[in-house]
Amino acid sequence: MLSNQDFLSRVEAASREIDALSGNISQIANLHQRAISSPDSSASSALENLVSQTQILNTRIRDQIKYLETDAARSGGAVTKDAQIRSLKTQFKNRLEQYQAEERTYRKRYQEQIARQYRIVNPDASDEEVQEAATANWGDEGVFQTAVSFPSGLPPSSR
Repeated sequence: MLSNQDFLSRVEAASREIDALSGNISQIANLHQRAISSPDSSASSALENLVSQTQILNTRIRDQIKYLETDAARSGGAVTKDAQIRSLKTQFKNRLEQYQAEERTYRKRYQEQIARQYRIVNPDASDEEVQEAATANWGDEGVFQTAVSFPSGLPPSSR
């Protein structure tokens, strides 16, 4: 069982990591914007790296909260510890929801961009074809490069 001082130090450390998670989410949003507005592959690799770091941070925060919960349970219902844990869990949950919302927004914007590009390359495409193209895996090539390489218009992985 941790002393109250040690417990509060760990809560503070977890809170700082949740703040770091917020910073990562903001950076991910910026990299998403760069990835959509420019075919810059450095943005994609930076994004992959940051997402990986963020997943590790998520796991570390979750593990810290579980450790603190276990300690609080051993303390026999310490009101202060329980309140601190509830606060941490709420902060963490809010950041995870923010992260998930950012991922949904990015996916939607990416699919809209692919649909626009596909209509440029294939102006006679049906709505169904455009929808299929918007959800296809274009890899690093994108619609325009694939149109040059594969006249059928769709990447080989979706045919």
